[in-house]
Amino acid sequence: VNAQDVVAKAKAEGANWDEAQWKDAFKDMFKAAAPMFDYMKEMEKKMKDAESGDDAAKIAAAAEIMKEAEAKQKEFEPLSKAFEEFSNIAEKNPVAKKLMEDKAFEQEMKKEFNLPEEMF
Repeated sequence: VNAQDVVAKAKAEGANWDEAQWKDAFKDMFKAAAPMFDYMKEMEKKMKDAESGDDAAKIAAAAEIMKEAEAKQKEFEPLSKAFEEFSNIAEKNPVAKKLMEDKAFEQEMKKEFNLPEEMF
């Protein structure tokens, strides 16, 4: 799934979508963003692992993580922008906005995409 394609489709057709179509669009967007979410979880784990070391190890790990994150940020920038644009489109649509505020749908997405609680 390509994030830019989901955004283009939401722009073109989203105003006419029902709840099921918006749910599919959210799921497609999250599928497209999966590599970014996986990376965020990986970084979180690295930070937790680094906390168990001494100060020098923590500083070295943090420096390595920051360097890696900077490189990844450039890689994920188009995906991040598409995700943000999709969110902005969804916010302006009453059907999509209702889904964004639906706790049951939020839990379903967290479970389906193995997202951390802090994600929302």
